[in-house]
Amino acid sequence: MKEKGILLPIFSLPSKYGIGDFGNEAYEFIDILSENGMKYWEVLPINACRRLPYSPVSYYALNEDYISLDRLIEYGLIKSAETREQTDRAVYDDFKEKYYIEAFINFRKTKEYREFIANKEIVKYSEFMHKKNKKNNKEYYGFLQFMLYKQWMELKSYANSKGIEIIGDMPFYPSFDSVDTMYHSDCFEMNHGKFTYEAGTPPDYFNEDGQKWGSPVFNVEGMKKDNYKYLVGIFKYYLKIFDKVRVDYFRGYDSFFKIPMGKSGKEGKYVDSVSYGFFDELFRDGSIKPERLIIEDLGDIRKETIELREHYGFTRQKILQFSIDLDNCYDRDNEEENVLVFPGNHDCSTIYGWYKLLDDEHKEKLKEFLRKNECYDINVNIGIMQYCMKCKAKMAVITVQDILGLDDSARMNVPGTTSKDNWSWKLIDYKDLKERIKDFK
Repeated sequence: MKEKGILLPIFSLPSKYGIGDFGNEAYEFIDILSENGMKYWEVLPINACRRLPYSPVSYYALNEDYISLDRLIEYGLIKSAETREQTDRAVYDDFKEKYYIEAFINFRKTKEYREFIANKEIVKYSEFMHKKNKKNNKEYYGFLQFMLYKQWMELKSYANSKGIEIIGDMPFYPSFDSVDTMYHSDCFEMNHGKFTYEAGTPPDYFNEDGQKWGSPVFNVEGMKKDNYKYLVGIFKYYLKIFDKVRVDYFRGYDSFFKIPMGKSGKEGKYVDSVSYGFFDELFRDGSIKPERLIIEDLGDIRKETIELREHYGFTRQKILQFSIDLDNCYDRDNEEENVLVFPGNHDCSTIYGWYKLLDDEHKEKLKEFLRKNECYDINVNIGIMQYCMKCKAKMAVITVQDILGLDDSARMNVPGTTSKDNWSWKLIDYKDLKERIKDFK
């Protein structure tokens, strides 16, 4: 039987505090998944970042917005908390900070806390944040990370007890200004403390100068010196806090594009990446199995990337919006089973948003494709969900927006833009979801 799941980031959970978190609404969502035969909840990255989930300031620190105030009340660390109006957009501000400070003042150190705070990467994050924000001491940031870790692992344990596994996304590069570049500078292309290259892509039909991502690039030779200890540590940590990890930009582990600082993509070039040497080291002691990784290998990939993927037997992903050849009513990518299929993911239009962008001819072609595959529902989002369950892929994950049949006003992110609507869509409640999730069968 095909394994199925739902994609909903933490910030998109309903919340009376402005942004989704690790509190009561997350537990309720797990109950909904369990009651409807789901196996997976994909949450996207939950690492500390500056609004951009795929540009972390630390791979080990979690996002402070996700601390549940309700849990802090249950722990006896705060007395109560004001609530906010429910909206369909997450609010990123310092509303919770006064409650965090109250909890920090009332917290008494435990053995569990002392063991957690001994993690060197958490120490580095606390020092980094103190340097950036002098008004709070290092212990305050360590306390916040302890609360996040405690609440997250409690939530994950509850999900697992209900038969739900968590899929977490792992970004490829950190941001320029990050714990990683400060304390692991030898792992990035730098010269006397200054970055020499920026990550990006070469020129193409859409971008004549290529793309610049605002991220550093790996120093592969530097990583080799200690057998990729930095990267191995990150992967092992992610596989501790998640059941499966979706590895973003898998192409970058085979080869990546680097652009000299201050130049355009026209002056950039592809270079070989960590490749087999890293993955051999990652799997060497047997504590990690390749089947726990799902790799994102979309876009312009070379045969060497495919060979790397196949060598380890990684589960790959496909996006139906890209794989369906509407002109010929054929799914170009429906021959393999070791695949996780999405109608669209966080960077895509919703199913209805995609459908609305099609001209009349291709709208009819899409309907013809669905009829050909015996997916007859009048609603295109339900027809696509039916196809996900019929196709050969072993796993299917659908966004909540697609289950609800929403258009692009509910889109999660538009790559290459800085819209305030990116990474902000949020559920108000679960009323409609409880009814519509039954269509995913």
